[in-house]
Amino acid sequence: MSDEIPSGLKLDFSGSPVVAKFLRSNSFVRGIMGPVGSGKSYACCAEIFRRAVMQKPSPRDGIRYSRFVIVRNSYPMLRTTTLKTWMELLPEHIWGHVRHAPPITHHLKLPPRGDASGIDCEVIFLALDQPKDVRKLLSLELTGAWINEARELPKSIVDGLTHRVGRYPTKADGGPSWHGIIMDTNPCDDDHYWYRLAEKETPRGKFKWEFFNQAGGVLEVKPENVPDDMPEAQGFISQAGRWWKVNEKAENINNLPEGYYVQLLGGKNLDWIRCYAEGKYTYVQEGRPVWSEYDDTTMSADLEPVPNIPINIGLDFGLTPAGVFAQKLPNGRWHILHEVVTFDIGLERFCSVLKSELEMRFPGFEVNMWGDPAGMQRDQIFETTAFDHLKTHGLLARPTATNDFRTRREAVAIPMGRLIDGKPGFMVNRKCQRLRKSLAGGYHFKRVAIGAGQERFKDSPNKNEHSHVGDAVGYCLLGGGEHKRMTVRPRSEYGNSTAKVLDFDVFS
Repeated sequence: MSDEIPSGLKLDFSGSPVVAKFLRSNSFVRGIMGPVGSGKSYACCAEIFRRAVMQKPSPRDGIRYSRFVIVRNSYPMLRTTTLKTWMELLPEHIWGHVRHAPPITHHLKLPPRGDASGIDCEVIFLALDQPKDVRKLLSLELTGAWINEARELPKSIVDGLTHRVGRYPTKADGGPSWHGIIMDTNPCDDDHYWYRLAEKETPRGKFKWEFFNQAGGVLEVKPENVPDDMPEAQGFISQAGRWWKVNEKAENINNLPEGYYVQLLGGKNLDWIRCYAEGKYTYVQEGRPVWSEYDDTTMSADLEPVPNIPINIGLDFGLTPAGVFAQKLPNGRWHILHEVVTFDIGLERFCSVLKSELEMRFPGFEVNMWGDPAGMQRDQIFETTAFDHLKTHGLLARPTATNDFRTRREAVAIPMGRLIDGKPGFMVNRKCQRLRKSLAGGYHFKRVAIGAGQERFKDSPNKNEHSHVGDAVGYCLLGGGEHKRMTVRPRSEYGNSTAKVLDFDVFS
């Protein structure tokens, strides 16, 4: 796609077919997803300017009026990435001064020339890391909006913008020729709203949504397709235990430095490569995982309950209660079979869900149920404990010996490190998606900024949507026998005494 703009600015997207389709679309909401370096942000900048140029002139004075907002999650990211890309396309020395004090604003004005109409396009840059900016956003009268890196912003922002666009210019100035929302993002998790709307529940009708996926920058190559003789010299890249090759269909490749994707892969883990280079939906961990021992490739499988072996259930209480169902096999291996993860429901509803899941999935099984000892605290109003509440529903649960975080962590980490009959001592059913994400780094220690080249993490893990199911699996294994293994010394030739405390430093 190539468009000649009246100012002389030429936009050529002939080498990016997905971007070209994205620009040709008039859908009310459009999203484009792709790897880093694919030209997504540049295309969105170009789209705003194109729509300003394509706006019909006002019947009053012949000026093409438009107003757009560009949204990012924080001002540091807005200034260093979004605004930088915008000014590469529309530099200040040609298009006029940028007001850098929040809200950052670039007012593009071109006077009429001959038969060409003038342009008056106001572009407002907003970051949503300050509450006042959210209020500002929801009071604007806009032609359109661009949400940059949409995966980093909640869906409520998208929803709020849907009724702010199309309000400018006014009917007196002819109304907007087009109005809507454009979004770009690197790949996100498969429980993100983007995935749901793009792949499963895309809105249709007059105000339809449309999503575009760019080709990956690299492709994974099967080992059998990798030549034995000097594969690196033939363009194959070995990283994260896999082989890769630069994708010939990658977009914007001619505008990238030579060897861009080859150098990009260096030192990266598999999930990072899948997300940022291959352009696939995946979870990318933040911070330091609580369980760095977990390897989803080797520790997840299709699992079914084994008859005549008790079901152990670990429970985490609170406003987001979670439950994990597991079996400990005779050889010592743990099979995590099922998860129940809830949000914003009370214990009463959670008990009903838990009981229903047990009856449906594990009828006839012996059940051992374990919970956070903090659940023994009495409610200030009703003077009952969480365990009392479970009992009224016929769910007999016991508190674990401790809720010490380090002990819970080790109760899960130690089986992960066991090798039993050639397989890990800890396996998770592939269907337990939330637990797998928690184990893979969703439950993590946040980084602490202490200076360049240094990396430190908080002492306590970050409490988020992944932490509750992570705590539940800890209680499950702790109550199901791992605490006993950790606290009892094996019999030895020196006597039969047992230790009542941990006989090793869990962090040594």
